[in-house]
Amino acid sequence: MNRNPVGKAFTLILQIGLVMLVAVFMCVLAAVWLNEKFNTIWFMPPFLVLGIGGGIRGAWNLVKSYTKREKNRETETNDYIASLKAEGQKNREAGKTSAERKADTDEDDLNDIFGG
Repeated sequence: MNRNPVGKAFTLILQIGLVMLVAVFMCVLAAVWLNEKFNTIWFMPPFLVLGIGGGIRGAWNLVKSYTKREKNRETETNDYIASLKAEGQKNREAGKTSAERKADTDEDDLNDIFGG
């Protein structure tokens, strides 16, 4: 699964932007409502700071989960490559050619299918 790194980066940037936008918008909306309800202007600054802080925290969590997922994917790929190398080394030590290995694999597959 070779995914496009530009597409993944673009998706992450869009997600970060949406998280920031929604957090700030919701807090500003709440501040406007409270300002109108209590006929004051003092709710906007603290709610704006809360919205920005919430957006930053949400963006941080997105980036953290993204990097963790990428690290796990990279580890799985490296483990798979190492297992292929080890299998190839065993086959070389056993002195089998690629045709012999294919014949053994085909025979094993037929035995599994037909119960031989």
